[in-house]
Amino acid sequence: MTPHRPSVPTAAVVLMGGGSTRMGEPKQHVGVDGVTMGEHAIELARRCCDLVVVSGPPGAMPGMEHIADRPAHAGCGPLAGIEAVLASGWAERWLVLPCDMPFLTAESLERLLASTADVAAFQDPAQPSTPLQLPLAIRASMHASTTARLNINRRSVQGWLDTVDVECVAALDDREAKNINYL
Repeated sequence: MTPHRPSVPTAAVVLMGGGSTRMGEPKQHVGVDGVTMGEHAIELARRCCDLVVVSGPPGAMPGMEHIADRPAHAGCGPLAGIEAVLASGWAERWLVLPCDMPFLTAESLERLLASTADVAAFQDPAQPSTPLQLPLAIRASMHASTTARLNINRRSVQGWLDTVDVECVAALDDREAKNINYL
């Protein structure tokens, strides 16, 4: 259960869900340039928002406030983490970050946060008419649409984005758009 706390205008969540068996350890613990990816994502989030939490298994990032998946959708991937933070009541709007984009910058995230849309995403550099799945800026009012997708066993963030209006912000440069899977 998520403890009650006063809502803030905008908070950030870093998604840290998978065990990343292919890499031998969870992605948030993989080091890039002397810093773990989890530490990098949290520091980046702190440069944009006063309240930063993680979503993922308990203990995903010791010392950080944590919002667990809601019981009905526990373990259902990133969309379940997004659903949980949107339902938490902790913020009116969320900056949702993956833990595996080590070259992302606060300046780019500020461009995303400048959008006033209910859902904002960067354009996919390879497919300009398609939004990148993450990072996102999302209003908490989008909670019902994430729940509806999960209730019909549709867990894909991209699939959810295909069902809602998304404002696409100018694409990240190629380096920033890379995640650890493609380094």
